[in-house]
Amino acid sequence: MIIDETPWQHPYDAKAFSVRVIQKCMLGEYDEAIRICDEAIKLKPNDGLPYGRRGNVKNQISDFRGAIQDCNIAIEKSSGDAYAWFTRGIAKRALEDFGGAMKDFLKAVELDPNMVKRYFNRNYAKYILGDKTGVFNTSQKDYRSRLL
Repeated sequence: MIIDETPWQHPYDAKAFSVRVIQKCMLGEYDEAIRICDEAIKLKPNDGLPYGRRGNVKNQISDFRGAIQDCNIAIEKSSGDAYAWFTRGIAKRALEDFGGAMKDFLKAVELDPNMVKRYFNRNYAKYILGDKTGVFNTSQKDYRSRLL
C-alpha cells in the first residue's frame, strides 16, 4: 500500500498518516518517520496524534526520555488517547520506572479495554513491582474476555 506523501491533506487523513509512520518504522527509516511526524505537528499543532506517534518512533530507537516528552504533550492535548498512555508506559518501563509504567498501562486499559497487549504490559509491571498474586490468572481472564 502506498500512501500519499502529504501527511495530512484534510482532517480525516489521520489514519493514513499513522500508516505512513508505521511503514517507515517497519522499513527501519526512523528519521523519515520522525520527519513525517514533525511535518504533521507543523500542520496540526493542537492535535495530540502526531506527538504520540513520534513518541512511539522514539521508543523504537531507544530515545525513551524523548518518547515520554512527546507522549506527555499528546496526553495534554488529548487525554483520551489510549495509544499515547500505552506508548509512554513502554518508555517508562524501559527506564525501569515500573510504578509509572503501571499507572500508564492501567489508564490505557481503562480507555481502550479491547487492546490485549496492554493487559500483558500492565501485568508485567505488576510482576516486576512484586504483585505476583493473581497476575497470570488475571491475564488469562482478561485475554479470554477480549478474544471471545
